[in-house]
Amino acid sequence: MRPCSGDVISLALALGFAVLVVAASAATSHNGVFYVGDEDGWVGKPAESYGRWAAHHRFKVTDTIVFKYKRGADSVLVVDKRHYDACDVRDPIGERSDGDSAYELGTAGPFYFISGDAGKC
Repeated sequence: MRPCSGDVISLALALGFAVLVVAASAATSHNGVFYVGDEDGWVGKPAESYGRWAAHHRFKVTDTIVFKYKRGADSVLVVDKRHYDACDVRDPIGERSDGDSAYELGTAGPFYFISGDAGKC
């Protein structure tokens, strides 16, 4: 399958997976909402690995990635590649802990997400 015209974004979501995000042109773009892990949500041991989940979807700029989890049980951190590779929860770029954390893919480029619980990496 050929990607749409535009830039390519790679999105890495910790608990161990990465996905490819295509930045489609604005004229052909429709905002999609994707729930990480589908029915399982953002959990330590999903029925389907997040890598497989991501491979089933095609992401683009303006899409929204939603992390569903029990409030107070986890959080989602936006980090740089170095922090992602090391599963380093210190100094995140952004943090959400509301149990229904949504991130819009607003620009082309890599995005890295990890659990705020260092023990889940």
